[in-house]
Amino acid sequence: MVAMIMKNLQILAFCLGIQAVSSFLAPPSRSLVDSPSRLSVTGSISEWRDLMFDYPGTGNDRRLGTEQGAPPRQVNILPFPFDQILLQGETKQLRLYEDRFIKLFQDTMDNHCGVVAMGLMAQAGIVQKVPLCEIEAYNRMDNFGIFVTIRVVGRAELMEVTQQEPYIQAVCMEISDKVPPNLELPNLLAKNIEDSIDNLSKMEQRLKQVQDKGDKSESGLDRAVLEDRFYEEIDEDDDDDDDEDDQVTDMSRQQRFLTAYRTALATDTQGYFLASADSSYGKTPQELTAISWAGFCTDIVPDMLATYRIQALDSVDLFERLKLASQMMKQKEKQLKAELVKAGLEPGDGGDSATEGDKQ
Repeated sequence: MVAMIMKNLQILAFCLGIQAVSSFLAPPSRSLVDSPSRLSVTGSISEWRDLMFDYPGTGNDRRLGTEQGAPPRQVNILPFPFDQILLQGETKQLRLYEDRFIKLFQDTMDNHCGVVAMGLMAQAGIVQKVPLCEIEAYNRMDNFGIFVTIRVVGRAELMEVTQQEPYIQAVCMEISDKVPPNLELPNLLAKNIEDSIDNLSKMEQRLKQVQDKGDKSESGLDRAVLEDRFYEEIDEDDDDDDDEDDQVTDMSRQQRFLTAYRTALATDTQGYFLASADSSYGKTPQELTAISWAGFCTDIVPDMLATYRIQALDSVDLFERLKLASQMMKQKEKQLKAELVKAGLEPGDGGDSATEGDKQ
């Protein structure tokens, strides 16, 4: 499955000349990340968009990019295994200690407004669509390197690799979704995704009750109580970044979806591209886009969904990404129903979220 997905993706092939990609990704301890010397970054993708880059070459790709209204820009690339892909709004903590990556970090801060691309490495090279990340926070520590938090705030397509040593640098062009002028079908798919999330949460709760029936403590179940509505305000304590990692395993799938939706919506830096679409059918294009990303961010271990997540990153059509998320949810429902049967439970008791949109 992975080989088929990677074959269908555009790959920008070149010799990397690097050792193990994960060598600089060791996660920092929480005490170090939250130390008083932690610094916030003032740079942003908006400032990066305003920069004028001077780089060699004037290929057809650059002329094409300019004609389409998105001028090519220069970006530094941090390499990652493709199964560590991040999607809109997601974060990752890194420890940079190799000299080349420390140089990359400094150049990114000095000349690229804290914006770096996440290069997803395949066997043949680097996947051409890349997440664009802001360096959200960093902390320099003697003898330990630099502890960095990155957050995905956009996407780009790599046009040309202009530098390989001491770190990878490329010319890229930002990409944004194609939004259909009529939002009736996208809203229907979004409703299907929400219904599937609700159904999966109920079935997973039933499985958890069976697994925990010998446990007298019901605190875990209390924390997994489902919300009656999507998109309600969450208490500030639930959004505390310091407790985020500890809370993820205690959240229901619906709660994880809600958190991912709110994060994707808040970090949407290209919403102005979607303003012309008709939102009279319910959710706005920005809200539909957030749902299309959140649908791929509800698993506790997202690496298991790498093939779906890479397809989502590669998609530049909002309707197609919503359809992909809906199909993935239906597959998960089928798998979970099989687990319920194996546990001696009736799968129908968890509710069936199939709608007319799925039957068509």
